[in-house]
Amino acid sequence: MLDPIAWLDTLGTISKTTKCRLGGENVALTAGYERIAELFRATRGREGSIWWVGNGGSCAICSHLAQDALNKLAVRSQVLSDASLMTCMANDFGYDEVYSRPLRRLARPGDTVVAISSSGNSQNIINCADLALEMNLGLITLSAFDASNKLWNHKSDVALFLPLALYGLAEVGHEALLHAAIECQYLTEKG
Repeated sequence: MLDPIAWLDTLGTISKTTKCRLGGENVALTAGYERIAELFRATRGREGSIWWVGNGGSCAICSHLAQDALNKLAVRSQVLSDASLMTCMANDFGYDEVYSRPLRRLARPGDTVVAISSSGNSQNIINCADLALEMNLGLITLSAFDASNKLWNHKSDVALFLPLALYGLAEVGHEALLHAAIECQYLTEKG
């Protein structure tokens, strides 16, 4: 049996194991947080939106943190996980287009996309990352598991990678990383 205390200890070391890239260059996590804050401030300043995309547990994280960004940072912040929208897109265009198809119609210059995939290889999330580049949107990616995954190696403004092999650790880790970004920016701006 896996020891729950060991699991929690691993969770506690996430900040020490998180890898960060800015524009493809490996940097300290603090530099990544500074860039995330810049992207969120710039998106708000342009009256843009932050678009959050993820599957399963990552989708739930997106829904939660989209609300936090709206509430704490006063930035438009939206998910594309409405059940009717998702089933329509999946039925008519395939699951790979479930997020990118509506994002193409809704996103505007000055917006930012936060793309989360534990495996880093979910094609529907990769499609959103591709679209963000095509539309010149800000792009923040979070992935885990294997450093050869597509999302970690995708061109982005900020890429965060957790070298963890369990979904639960990856998901809670991604949520903690984003909570830290939002809450610290909120507290800094609140003064």
